[in-house]
Amino acid sequence: MHPAAAEAGVRLYCKRDDLYGWEPGSPLQGNKVRKLFPLLSRPDLPGRSVVSFGGPYSNHVAALSAAGSRFEFSTRFFIRGEAVRNPVLDLARAAGSDLHFLTRGDYRRKHDPAFLRTLGIVAEDILVPEGGTNPDALAAVADLYPEICRQLGAAPDYLCLSAGTGGTAAGILAAAAGSATRVEVFPALKGDWMRKEILHLLADGGAHASLHVVTDYHCGGYGKFLPAWKLSVPPGRTALHADIGEPGLPPLEPVYTAKLFAGVLDRLRHGRYPPGSSVVVVHTGGIY
Repeated sequence: MHPAAAEAGVRLYCKRDDLYGWEPGSPLQGNKVRKLFPLLSRPDLPGRSVVSFGGPYSNHVAALSAAGSRFEFSTRFFIRGEAVRNPVLDLARAAGSDLHFLTRGDYRRKHDPAFLRTLGIVAEDILVPEGGTNPDALAAVADLYPEICRQLGAAPDYLCLSAGTGGTAAGILAAAAGSATRVEVFPALKGDWMRKEILHLLADGGAHASLHVVTDYHCGGYGKFLPAWKLSVPPGRTALHADIGEPGLPPLEPVYTAKLFAGVLDRLRHGRYPPGSSVVVVHTGGIY
């Protein structure tokens, strides 16, 4: 048990969804496998062109590019911001993906059909939303919650996860409706928009009082990390890993899971979880 959990009298667990995938070391893992499963189940997928969007550190971009290589479809991505090089985008290029960079202003137009046509996106392309988040993906990722309950033997008191687009959180929240589980969402981006986005994805009119968005641990946003963290690409790996100075943690990537684990442990130390409660941290993936 982690020392912070032992001192707080809290039962702390990690759901290692980063180990859920076809091959060890592939970015096609975790919640990205779950989100993409409806797409990957399509019988007409081989040979098709799949188009999507993402930031320069997007695990979705890495996962979908790996899926294209594995399942024999082409991938084209529109990346937010100026042209950069990093391990995520290098991996996507190595998998054969075509990358195009958009200004932040243009990127905000990604839901405008007229703008999409100017990008050369045609009706024959399969368009996958940013983060892989769509209604089918939400239904697929919802399986995480009953899976956690079965493995734990009970519903957890708290379930904590990171968020980029909010799709995984929305799916879990829908699955946990009516339970006693409090769903804590730690956005990787700054701002107070995540709760509204999650509720919009659910679109069921429910109050969802069990949802709590924790906005204190984004470190300034995508690509921004705490100075004390040790960041490196370990030998034989293709992505950035983060050592946040805590004992006994699984491998973490800095954009999502390192911020999540740092946040949960900080909240443990500040007594945010009652003694005797069970807390499950979902490691959604992003290590390869």
